[in-house]
Amino acid sequence: MADLIIEVLPYAIGVFASPLPVIIAIVMLFTPRPLPTSVTYVVTWIAGLTAVTVVLTLLASRLPGAQGDGGWGAWLRVALGVILIAVAVRMWLGRSRESAPAWLSALIDAGPREAVRYGLLMSVANPKELLMAVAAALVVGGSDVGPATAAGVIAVFILVGAASVAAPLAVFVLGGRSTLETLTRAREWLQRNSVMVAAAVLAAIGLILLVGGAVKL
Repeated sequence: MADLIIEVLPYAIGVFASPLPVIIAIVMLFTPRPLPTSVTYVVTWIAGLTAVTVVLTLLASRLPGAQGDGGWGAWLRVALGVILIAVAVRMWLGRSRESAPAWLSALIDAGPREAVRYGLLMSVANPKELLMAVAAALVVGGSDVGPATAAGVIAVFILVGAASVAAPLAVFVLGGRSTLETLTRAREWLQRNSVMVAAAVLAAIGLILLVGGAVKL
């Protein structure tokens, strides 16, 4: 189990370093009903990512060659690695033009219903999260471990990845409204710098996937 966790951790860190879900988590704390809206968003985001990862793991476990040398799993790792590196390069080259989406300001009036929608969009329909979930599912689904061990590894993947999304809510619950100024500064810093950080993380993970897949070919 420990070896699988070590292999999955880079992909969990990739989820952790995805900036937009965290920025939305902070914005939710400035809505008219901050606590229920933020809790709904975080719970929905975690549930969405968990469901996607479990489904992908089950698919990987039922297809031959997910982990073996020369199988489709090795080729998929290479393809995912190339895609992540390409995305990282594109993000890096476009970093000076990167800005917060126009719709982000509209979230200030969001409620729990909107929180569900954005929680699903940022987990189930987020390409970066999906790529990390695919990579983690290949590791877990392609192994020979039992259901309990697989569930434990997936739980670590989700917990590490979700830490950044849940952190703003935890800070708010512990510190109350006095933390909003600090959270605002954190959101502004993320909007200024997260593209470069995310690009570096994606490039590193892409390289891990590319090399790991190439070795198995």
